[in-house]
Amino acid sequence: MKCSQTRAIQTHMITYPHLNFHKTLFGGQLMAWLDETAGLSAVRVSRAAIVTASVDHLDFLAPLKANHSVCIDAYVSGVGTRSMEIFVKVIGEDLFTGERYLAGTCFMTFVVPKGASLPDTIEPETKEEQFICQGYDARKQFRQAKRQESINLAKHIDLDIPWN
Repeated sequence: MKCSQTRAIQTHMITYPHLNFHKTLFGGQLMAWLDETAGLSAVRVSRAAIVTASVDHLDFLAPLKANHSVCIDAYVSGVGTRSMEIFVKVIGEDLFTGERYLAGTCFMTFVVPKGASLPDTIEPETKEEQFICQGYDARKQFRQAKRQESINLAKHIDLDIPWN
């Protein structure tokens, strides 16, 4: 399967309800849009009910300002047996000047239910896709180590909440 066959794109105008105190896009809103767009990409490759397993790496590179647009472009960058990695890029645009800028990048992992099948490989076509996909194995190893670290951490977390 080609990366382009898994691509999902959403564009939104940044307006008042989406702003934070700095009059830029609230990060939580962007994260919701990222999850939705990446989830579409994950379903395109799996054709199954997917679950977000992790936001592996999210970098906010530039603020997205009021009255700009944000384009979220996602595609599958690697597949395992039951999980897949989605690369998402966030492109801002000043609608009055037409200037575009990279506002963020993100890697997310989605899991499919037992019995669902994923393709053996993802085929990158563009130079960007080739660059992103070539790092999949190293990122997967890092994710697995971080997951084990999180499991160990969870063993030491107190569930009692001190109410004041």
